[in-house]
Amino acid sequence: MIKKLGVCLLIFGLLSTACKRDDDNNELPQGEQNEVDDRALVDYLEDHYFDPERGLIKKYDEDDEEDDEYPTLMSTAVKLPSGVWIVKRESVVAEGPSVVDNKTDSMLISFNSVRFKASYEQLAENEAAYEKYTANFTNTIYSTGTPAWDPAFYYTEITEEMANNGINESYFVIEGFVEGLKQFKSTMTNGSDLYNFQGAILIPSRAAYGRDLVYLNGTLDGSSYRDNSFVFNFEIHQVLPRQ
Repeated sequence: MIKKLGVCLLIFGLLSTACKRDDDNNELPQGEQNEVDDRALVDYLEDHYFDPERGLIKKYDEDDEEDDEYPTLMSTAVKLPSGVWIVKRESVVAEGPSVVDNKTDSMLISFNSVRFKASYEQLAENEAAYEKYTANFTNTIYSTGTPAWDPAFYYTEITEEMANNGINESYFVIEGFVEGLKQFKSTMTNGSDLYNFQGAILIPSRAAYGRDLVYLNGTLDGSSYRDNSFVFNFEIHQVLPRQ
């Protein structure tokens, strides 16, 4: 009896420690985080639209009735089996090659992107689950102003030294982004003109970095993008065989 009691106390102690660790990290069990991500992405799709001028994603303004005429992203969104959403802007002509594989296809792209850790806990008034912990990710339109070939979250060449240190492409590449790109054709433009975004890809955290390590600034980072979902707004200018 004493031995059984000791085992029970040990198990209770381990469970208590595990629960406390989750509380301290403000972290949901993986299954619950997946559900929260999915709900938040639907909210995002219903709250936003493509600006008709350049296709930049914008949020509806409750005080401006003019944007009410624009259809929501959700109205044309398609959900892939992985949980990734794609949204195509029908007014953009894109008849060029598509990405088949990021290892064999090089890509020229203009883009804007944001990331967020979805949460429905203690939201402020009129705050959405995708706004509680939101931040810019990276972009071309507000930084260099020029399109980029093969951004690191699409393709990163792994050097011999990196491989010897156990670093592989999963520390860089967002799989859900590559998956979504395959559903779009390139516009066959050279990128010299102002961008004309053709669509969006919305990625739940499990199809992004999830809770895996990410290689940032020469070190492995386990917190910066943990449980972050991503939204990419973009135009694929060209897709060419990788040299």
